[in-house]
Amino acid sequence: MTKIKLLAFNRGYPIESAIVKRIHHLFEELLNNDIQIKVISIRDNEKIKKEEGVHKGIKYVRIGSGLSYKIGHLHLNFIGLLRVLFIIFSFKEKKAKNVLYTGGMNIENFIFILFAKLMGYKIIFDIVEDFTSFTDEVKLISKFKFWTTVKFTRLNVLVSNSIIVISTFLFQKYKNINATNITLIPITAKIQSNLKKKTSFNKIFTIIYVGTFAGKDGVDFIIDGFIKFNKIITDSKLYLIGSGIRQQKYKKKYVANRNIEFTGFIPDEEYYPFIQKADVLCMCRNNSEFANAGFPFKLGEYLATGNPVIATRVSDVEVYLSPESAYLIEPEKEQQFIDTLFSIRNNPTEAFCVGLNGLNICAKYFDIKKNSQLFLDVVTRL
Repeated sequence: MTKIKLLAFNRGYPIESAIVKRIHHLFEELLNNDIQIKVISIRDNEKIKKEEGVHKGIKYVRIGSGLSYKIGHLHLNFIGLLRVLFIIFSFKEKKAKNVLYTGGMNIENFIFILFAKLMGYKIIFDIVEDFTSFTDEVKLISKFKFWTTVKFTRLNVLVSNSIIVISTFLFQKYKNINATNITLIPITAKIQSNLKKKTSFNKIFTIIYVGTFAGKDGVDFIIDGFIKFNKIITDSKLYLIGSGIRQQKYKKKYVANRNIEFTGFIPDEEYYPFIQKADVLCMCRNNSEFANAGFPFKLGEYLATGNPVIATRVSDVEVYLSPESAYLIEPEKEQQFIDTLFSIRNNPTEAFCVGLNGLNICAKYFDIKKNSQLFLDVVTRL
């Protein structure tokens, strides 16, 4: 078998996020097959203590952390650019199959991707969002980056050897622009075989949301619905997990409500046991085009707990889930959300059955080992 070396671009690595977890999950079978992997994180906003090292068996280097495009940083950005080009050049091995894995091209990475292509790398794009319909308020520089992501869509097809997508919407989009080697690999989750069957709710009925608090995530909808539910079921609490500017705005607004707790970022070793103790987990994306194009990573994590999950009927949710495996509601219908919370609270036996059915669906479609094998198949076919 030809030796395989895989170089990946991932902004933010190794700080845990949905896209970082996607890398860990998809790369699992590559690591099991002794494929050499290295991740480059370019221009992340946050500096960390260890800017180079090994995380979960994967070597990484962070270049340009904390830099911006202001004049005082221009020379540092240029040095960073040269460092990335040098890594691409030096990582390549003459007799190996050299592969570059990254998201779609944009103004920040297209030089590196085109250089890798010229060097003989096989290019895999993993597309998880469609920024054509992105409407969140972000900085001007980010708007420009997302605009270039949209404009480079057809270039992705020309440059790539393979395209991975996370949803049927994105599969059809790339098929419509004549992409030929497309593979749909959905969200992933770690399946636990030793889960204890739940027999009762917590003394304090526990509802959890996890995410970035982005516009598509329907956080207002979740909070407003919970407040009305909590007026009747007073022994209930809403936990909102995640960090960022938007989270701070919500935290400030609801600081006086003792039944709403903003946990901030929780590291994985604490995060998974935390959501395992939930009575209800909420994925309530709105009905925007942006929300319907992608597919929420957290839904897989929710289902893997075996607990009841409330999910809005967006994107590919109904491709995988039915009313037997999750509580499906229409997006942006607050009363449906409230009624569903009451239904779960008042019918625990049914709720636990739905949760276990959701776990079975997760094992069928979102298991890490299965989807990591799909990714390994993509790499070996190149």
